[in-house]
Amino acid sequence: MRDKLKEMAIGCICLIILVSFSGCIDSNEPQEQLSEELNIFNWEDYFGETILEDFEEQFGVKVNLYTFEDEDYMISSLETNPEMYDVVITSDSIVSELIQTKSLAALNKDNIPNLENINPEFLNPLYDPGNKYSIPYLWGTTGIAINASVVTEDVTSWSILWDSNYSGNISMLNSKYEVMAVALKYLDYSINSNNLSQIAEAEELLLKQKPHLEGYEDPVTIKDKLASGELSVAHVYVGEAYMAADENENISYIIPDEGAPLWIDTLVIPVDSPHKYTAEVFINYILEPEISASITNYQWCASPNQAAEEYIDDEILGDSGIYPPQDVLDKCEYFMELGGQTESEFNRIWSILQS
Repeated sequence: MRDKLKEMAIGCICLIILVSFSGCIDSNEPQEQLSEELNIFNWEDYFGETILEDFEEQFGVKVNLYTFEDEDYMISSLETNPEMYDVVITSDSIVSELIQTKSLAALNKDNIPNLENINPEFLNPLYDPGNKYSIPYLWGTTGIAINASVVTEDVTSWSILWDSNYSGNISMLNSKYEVMAVALKYLDYSINSNNLSQIAEAEELLLKQKPHLEGYEDPVTIKDKLASGELSVAHVYVGEAYMAADENENISYIIPDEGAPLWIDTLVIPVDSPHKYTAEVFINYILEPEISASITNYQWCASPNQAAEEYIDDEILGDSGIYPPQDVLDKCEYFMELGGQTESEFNRIWSILQS
């Protein structure tokens, strides 16, 4: 009996030593902490109305917002200042390019548990298998906005963007991919065509269009000019069209019968981000259902966040321009990665159009 008690005592002492030792190991492990600041790179006015201020108040992190007007500038800035940004909002068509150049950090999804709120349809995309580097933010179409006080005809086709009756009052987005997509779709080709003959046809069409344009402009400028009545017709992202319509009742948005580009904007973290953990906490915050819904309600763009739908305005959920029916979506396409020769042709054509 005495030997048994002795064995138990020795066992207890060993257990105490083991627990104490484990505690020492835990206390020496580095703990992830929120940074004092977070640097975000985004399109202008592309969050909810008070999203950043609310994040600052809730987490005690100062948010510095930097904006860009086109994604070529965004990519250039990332290359020039690789440690400047912690979170970047970029389109799906750019993500694969940033992955190839090793510009993005792999995400620690343990810090993003709200990823489970995303509709599975928007997960594991071709541009980022397994969502290793990117998280869906908003999605939508690129189409046409018209001012019905000027354009009285029934508009169903991309052809309106070539109509000389509106010469000087037509704008196109300042994106080579979106502009080429319009011409290719108008010609009944895929927006991802690698056929050089088809691309040459698209080039010829865009050169004919150029004299009728006010210019190739950023989304916010187009939105503002639609709202003020300066533009009669515009090539535009769905969200900007609806925001313009909120200010000007004559503005309406059309997805052409030929089909249109589909896009997903994403949240990514640059590989050299100095505040990666805080960036992941911010992304997780954005994926909170009520937060995601407030962004959709402000931006008039569809949300990939399935859990957010109960908080999204019924007017938005029921709008076929924002949430198109399946027969319309069937005519639409996501951008795919282009072949090297096609990319070179796009760059050459875009340079001519910009001159």
